[in-house]
Amino acid sequence: MESGEYANTRVLIVDDQPEIHDDFSEMLTAGLRGTSADDLAAAFTREPDKAFLPPFELLHASGGGEACHMVRAAGDADRPIAVAYVDVRMPPGIDGVETTRRLREIDPDIEIVIMTAYTDKSLSEIVRGMTSLHKLLYIRKPFSREEIQQITLSLVGKWNIQKALAEKQRLLAASHQRLEAVLDATGDAMAMHDSDGNLVFANKGFEALCGLTERELKTLSPEALSARFEERFQEPAQFRHDDGYLFVDGADLVREVSVAPVPARRLFYRSTAPVRDDRQETIGHLRVYRDVSREIEVERMKAEVLRLRTELEGTWSFDGIVGDSPGMRQVFALMQPAIESDVTVLIRGESGTGKELVARSFHVAGPRQAGPFLAINCSAVSETLIESELFGHERGAFTGAIRQKIGFFERAGGGTIFLDEIGDMPLPLQAKLLRVLQEREILRVGGTAPIPVDVRVIAATNKDLEAAVKASAFREDLFYRLAVFPVVIPPLRERREDIPLLADHFLRKHTERLGKAIGGFSRATLQAVLQYDWPGNVRELENAIERAVLLETSEVLQVNSLPPELSPTAPAGREAPPLPAIPPLAEIERSHISHALEASAYNVADAAQALGVNRVTLYRKLKKYDLSPHPPSPIGASR
Repeated sequence: MESGEYANTRVLIVDDQPEIHDDFSEMLTAGLRGTSADDLAAAFTREPDKAFLPPFELLHASGGGEACHMVRAAGDADRPIAVAYVDVRMPPGIDGVETTRRLREIDPDIEIVIMTAYTDKSLSEIVRGMTSLHKLLYIRKPFSREEIQQITLSLVGKWNIQKALAEKQRLLAASHQRLEAVLDATGDAMAMHDSDGNLVFANKGFEALCGLTERELKTLSPEALSARFEERFQEPAQFRHDDGYLFVDGADLVREVSVAPVPARRLFYRSTAPVRDDRQETIGHLRVYRDVSREIEVERMKAEVLRLRTELEGTWSFDGIVGDSPGMRQVFALMQPAIESDVTVLIRGESGTGKELVARSFHVAGPRQAGPFLAINCSAVSETLIESELFGHERGAFTGAIRQKIGFFERAGGGTIFLDEIGDMPLPLQAKLLRVLQEREILRVGGTAPIPVDVRVIAATNKDLEAAVKASAFREDLFYRLAVFPVVIPPLRERREDIPLLADHFLRKHTERLGKAIGGFSRATLQAVLQYDWPGNVRELENAIERAVLLETSEVLQVNSLPPELSPTAPAGREAPPLPAIPPLAEIERSHISHALEASAYNVADAAQALGVNRVTLYRKLKKYDLSPHPPSPIGASR
């Protein structure tokens, strides 16, 4: 810090002699010269006096009481005095020694220079009982100009430097407190050790982890600290993952094994990083322990939800197809091997059974899912236009063909074309379709060059094609070409077990779409939908549920909201079959778990693997259903 940069240059002169004040003004005012010696010195200096002395702000007091008042007022105004020159003898009033004591009480930081021309008091007698002796100086009168200048300059510089240092220390302490607060707020346990393993710093999390304060931890040797950790933690090799949860990298995992019960034990991820100084030399290392128990539990729960969702979808649906009846299970099992191939599929079933949904499932789950899925109803397009719709036409091919048209087979390139109601296709067009299936190329109407196509063909019909072949209404060769892989969808009346599942699926679908809050079915409603034969199959069921949701005003779907033909008072075309016995899900699950235990000879691990769940889940289910993991004792066996 240069002398001209001092923030505080206030100097107080306390003396009862006016000439002393004049001397100080002459000696400490830059640019004033009082002797011929000063003029001679100025002739040999390159810089003026003002470059040597800062512009001191001189204050004057003729007695101790006045000096104390001035120092107190300066402190109150936040303009403290840096240096005070105090004469020892100042009659009448308090002398310089008492003045010095009082000034020190008012401002402990002020630099004090005691002046005297007498020797009746020794230095030890003057400073007896005083504090902050490092801020006290003693000089004798008379004194030279250079002596006063050097003393004043040094003490003013010392005061300013100490204040600047104190401010930096305050800022550093505040910064340190903020850093500690940040480190504590991370939730991680952090500790820094020096190169010898001694603890240098520990945050609140590390203190809580060790059960000791930072002060107590610093008293431990590296060996004692390591031993304490070995008591409270285990490395991964020392414990088993009984829950089946695996870690990609378990080398930095430790588990807390204190006296806490097992559910309260925690798993930590430990990371270590070197700490380097500004010369990039390692001076220690920082170790961080992060509690990952909650994250692992969340991931475990996500995995369990995913497993249950996969199990649910695999049991009750096949890409949107809802069903758990034996008939639908057989359909799902038949569809699975054909998903990944390009084999031509013929889907058969009554109207409304969901043949297009099955066709879409083949497409979405297969290798062509990125390509288009185009469906055309062969019975809905006139006989004169269907060939153009399927294969396209050239410009001028017929009256009204003013431009070229791309047909379904070309537009479905790389994807799937679904030919619904294939049994209604005209015979002339059947021959052309057969050629497409055999040669994998088409010919546009009015065109001359064949066009190769890359498309999977799925057809569907609700007609008896075998009878149509016998009646010469359908080509036999095309029938066998289409029926490479037949899939038959059973009507809804033959799979009544699926009606509650389908009804619930449609209820949730349409309540969400219509913004209704309907939570389920009344018993009478469920009985009505189960007893009805549903000639329109799944499509009719969905339409009935959609209508009922629209009309319902309560939170439960009532039977009077169903279509009239489903009303219990409506005349039945025939006697409805008895309701199938549907056991509760809990009963089915309990029986299934019991069977798995028996089949695995009560080996819980094997039973859990067979059921597709982890051991923790299986134990929880055993407790829920009051099942024992041990085989029953023989009758009469001794305990």
